Formats: sequence, C-alpha cells, structure tokens
Amino acid sequence: MDFDSSDNSNAHFAGKIKTQTFKQFQLERLIKEGRVMPASNLAKAKELELKRARDFEMAAEDEQRHRTTATPAQPDKLRNLPLTRARFEE
Repeated sequence: MDFDSSDNSNAHFAGKIKTQTFKQFQLERLIKEGRVMPASNLAKAKELELKRARDFEMAAEDEQRHRTTATPAQPDKLRNLPLTRARFEE
C-alpha cells in the first residue's frame, strides 16, 4: 500500500496530541497526589506563616503593654461592695 501525500481526502482531525516530557508528566502526577507543592503555593504559605508570626508578636506586645498600664482589681472587691437586698412585693 503506497501512501500518496497529495491525496489527503480521507484524513480527519482526531484532536490535539498531548506532548509533554516524562519529567513534566511526573511533576503533574505528584502535584495531583499532593506530594509536591508548586512554588506559587509555597510562596503563599510562607507569606501566611510570616503574617501569623507578626500578628502573634503584635498581640504579645499589646498584652504586655496592657498588663503594665492597667490597674489591677482589688482581690476583695465583691466583699467591699455595699450589697442590699430589696423586698419583693406582689
């Protein structure tokens, strides 16, 4: 059977052929399985972790500042209050 390239009347478009290297295929498979994170996700995770650390440090500093400036309550505050009981009338 001799193929003549000038007569392609029975050729049909079958679709796009997916071409990728073995390394790309392996990387894609590892990403799908969740074993490997893309660099963009790693950058987002790092930024989120840094933000959490900064927020924690700010909260610790605010708490320390509050402890030094706030006046402590008296330990027997409830005992020193003049408590009165009103009679219930029907």
